[in-house]
Amino acid sequence: MKIKKIATKLTLGALALLPLAGLTSMQQLPAAPVAAEVRAAVADTAVVADTMAEETASKGDSIVQTALKYLGARYRSGHSGPRAFDCSGFTSYVYRQENIPITRSSRSQYREGERVESIADLQKGDLVFFGGSRSTRSVGHVGIVTDVDADGGRFKFIHASRRGVVIDKSTSPYYQRRYLGARRIVDSE
Repeated sequence: MKIKKIATKLTLGALALLPLAGLTSMQQLPAAPVAAEVRAAVADTAVVADTMAEETASKGDSIVQTALKYLGARYRSGHSGPRAFDCSGFTSYVYRQENIPITRSSRSQYREGERVESIADLQKGDLVFFGGSRSTRSVGHVGIVTDVDADGGRFKFIHASRRGVVIDKSTSPYYQRRYLGARRIVDSE
């Protein structure tokens, strides 16, 4: 999302310069070397943004594929794999397998990467956070997004729960009322 925002701003910035030249669209630019350079720069920006978005999506898919290898692993408090996990031990282990270092606790993971503004903006591989069983307002649980519904209102996630490593839906009453937010680790520098 960060890359798309930058590409959009660059494109809008180029388009904002058109009225200064008395033009209303890029097609009205004269066939001069400068016009060609502007057209090429805008086109290159779009291509770069699309390519980077595809790389982020494929990295998210790779994170999910790695996480799925541990489906069914046992839950053990304080464990971080590969035979048993707690929730943040699972997420940190999976990301480490993808050569992406993240901290070990769910609370500290909630401060990493880039905030995902809404469920509709979620992507595979994003971390999703939930309130704990004692307090629904502070981070107590974390999982990895495996799928986002096309309508953008629901998602599935894999996590280490007391039942072991499982996939759950965000619409499950337990998780729905405890959802706190999400972070994108893959796209941040």
